[in-house]
Amino acid sequence: MLEQYFGMKAKHPEAILLSRVGDFYEAYGEDAETIARALQIALTSKEAGGGKRVAMAGVPHHALSGYLAKLVAQRFIVALAEQLELPQPNRLVRRDVVRLVTPGTLIEDQLLDGKQNNYLAAIAAAGETFAVAHADVSTSFAAATVIEGDDAYDELLAELARIAPAEIVADVPAEVRATMMPAIDAMGARLATPGLEIVASHDRPPFSNFSLEESLAIHRAIEALGAFVRRTGVTNGEGGVLAPQLYRRRQFLALDPATRKNLDLTRAQGQNPRATLLATLDQCATSMGSRTLARWILAPLVDRDAIAARQDGVAALLEQHTRRQALRELLRGIFDLERIAQKVRFRRTTPRDLGSLRRTLELLRPLRQSTPRELLPILQSVGDFEELLDDLRQTIVDEPPATLAEGGAIRPTAAAELAECIALRTDARSKISELEQRERERTGVKTLKVKYASPFGYAIEISRAYTGELPAEYVRKQTLTTGERYITPELKELELAISTAQSRQERLEQQLFDALVERVASKSGELLEAAGAIAELDVLTALAQCAAERGYVRPLFVDDSIVDIEEGRHPVIETILHAKFVPNDLELRVADRRFILLTGPNMGGKSTYLRQTGLLVIMAQIGSFVPAKRMELGVVDRIFTRIGAGDDLASGQSTFYMEMAEAANIMRRSTHRSLLLIDEVGRGTGTLDGLAIAQAICEFLLDLQEQAPLVLFATHFHELCALSDHWKSVANYHITAVENRARGGAPVFSARVQPGSSSRSFGIEVARMAGMPAAVVERAQEIADALSGEADLESRVPHRKKMPKRPPPQRQLPLLS
Repeated sequence: MLEQYFGMKAKHPEAILLSRVGDFYEAYGEDAETIARALQIALTSKEAGGGKRVAMAGVPHHALSGYLAKLVAQRFIVALAEQLELPQPNRLVRRDVVRLVTPGTLIEDQLLDGKQNNYLAAIAAAGETFAVAHADVSTSFAAATVIEGDDAYDELLAELARIAPAEIVADVPAEVRATMMPAIDAMGARLATPGLEIVASHDRPPFSNFSLEESLAIHRAIEALGAFVRRTGVTNGEGGVLAPQLYRRRQFLALDPATRKNLDLTRAQGQNPRATLLATLDQCATSMGSRTLARWILAPLVDRDAIAARQDGVAALLEQHTRRQALRELLRGIFDLERIAQKVRFRRTTPRDLGSLRRTLELLRPLRQSTPRELLPILQSVGDFEELLDDLRQTIVDEPPATLAEGGAIRPTAAAELAECIALRTDARSKISELEQRERERTGVKTLKVKYASPFGYAIEISRAYTGELPAEYVRKQTLTTGERYITPELKELELAISTAQSRQERLEQQLFDALVERVASKSGELLEAAGAIAELDVLTALAQCAAERGYVRPLFVDDSIVDIEEGRHPVIETILHAKFVPNDLELRVADRRFILLTGPNMGGKSTYLRQTGLLVIMAQIGSFVPAKRMELGVVDRIFTRIGAGDDLASGQSTFYMEMAEAANIMRRSTHRSLLLIDEVGRGTGTLDGLAIAQAICEFLLDLQEQAPLVLFATHFHELCALSDHWKSVANYHITAVENRARGGAPVFSARVQPGSSSRSFGIEVARMAGMPAAVVERAQEIADALSGEADLESRVPHRKKMPKRPPPQRQLPLLS
């Protein structure tokens, strides 16, 4: 058996091998030591021949799911070997690996977060072109795109970070894999080895609207994805990754990793996991809806017609309160149709899954009836499942068990033989009593009894007091001091039927269940289409509910590149604090107010204002209404943020380096339709250098003129406010604060954004509020007073009186004296 185990292990050296041995899954050698540490279970040993012993650890088969969850959470790969035949005396049971459980190919509910997609990604290259394909094996969702150009490698990493896969298959040269490792580790993903059966087919037809080289790269990525999924065995040889949706990244508002992090779109940086845009908007009633909403937030639209279609849906639901509430109630009863259908495709479903499917299908008709007329086109892809529903009703019991292990999942009426087995199990006592009564009448023995004795089974017991003659078919089985025990052909047949009824029931239920699964699987494609439609309806209903509860308004899209917000509010903070949020206006125009310099005190709310702007644009472009009195905007193609920074210890990069790298990325990739949210750039180095860099960045962006992006630039370098004297597109704004004499000079923050610049940052007062020792605060004030008497720092960083026009590619702007 150990030779068998280590032979299987040699084929899967990257995995922990758990082999089924009776009622346990066991591991030996190094794998045993690994799982003992990882699962905190006992480590024992097993005789290995020749007086040697090998380490052994195991887990009960009925508790495997819980232990698998712990191993997968620690990013282990687990190979499961099953017994492929019934044990025979003095014979080694045949075993083989039937499944590789990897982070990117999970389908088990207990191993997954219902509200998040779990992606497996694959990357491939053809010439200078990269392709990325990704799929959620548990839901069938799949998509693919291409990346090329001078920044292809950086864009590839950015797209992978957006997808956030649990596992990545890299069909690229070894040197590229090695280069990618630190970035993939930082994503928390596992880098997997591609399957050996990948075929680099050059004769595949090109995809529509993609070049030959792009199509080849996409084919390679899809093949790498499919080969890896097949290798894991998760599909049971049934189907695989469905044809992916092909997309161009320019179809969506681009959000780089720094922006997704800084805006807390789907993952919170702080301690409150609810402090994200996703959590704020997620009033979805189904897991499918929550996953769809997360995808929308990470890929907002740039097509105005598509945005308007979503807005129309939200508007219709917002106006029809009664229908919206009815829809929400129905949606709450719908199970995760995507994952159920996918498990059916892979023949890995359970009776309880099919019970959930039945309850979901029962709600489709009332769901369609409750949907507003304007949204009915969404449900066009929801087919007619009445025949399937009748099949499920007639086959599965009302409250099916989790497994088929002990029977009881299939209705007795599904098959006559099954009904007989169930009747035998449930009516065994009554059938024995009936036989007993018949034999009393036939023999005339009033004291005749049918009894069960564990060593012998059922027997007819007659006391010694009876001396008459018994029927010829009575065969003596045992002599007792009080009488005799007999068996008859009828009793023997009944005993056999009773004793085998459970095994017969289990076998019949398995056959009937497998046949039902095949019938359901024939509809899996239609079920997945229905799931997508229901998820979209759920998201629109959730967005309408948010708008109704919080007073959101429909944003208006215009042709010009502007962002104009009246009384905008931060959606996340407003929801978490359950308090009245101080609203603020924002007006970024085409020419005369395209660059806003925002000054104000520490803790005044500058960063909040920047983040609020980014969140409202994203909400608008996913089709949501927004927390504002009014909002007009042109479609934004990219949002860049430079808000806060931290050391990248893994790569040895400092806070200031990271700050400069983010700023460089912004200047390299922004367009006239981009929105830049820049906060305190230059603070990570000396004051002179920091101010010089901040001014140079501003001048660079302003020199782009008609190609300049929309910019919100928050800073403590008040000297930069003089830029408005030289560029008409610069507008100075500040967040107001006043000094409270009664509280020792502590600032009172209004959180109001007003025209004009601020002359103070209140840094020393904030330090006092934070509990800085009084002596330190007093000394800091003395130093500040002394420094304020020196020459103004602005005179040392001159501004140009007139900026010469230059084409955008010329991007080195020296300071002028």
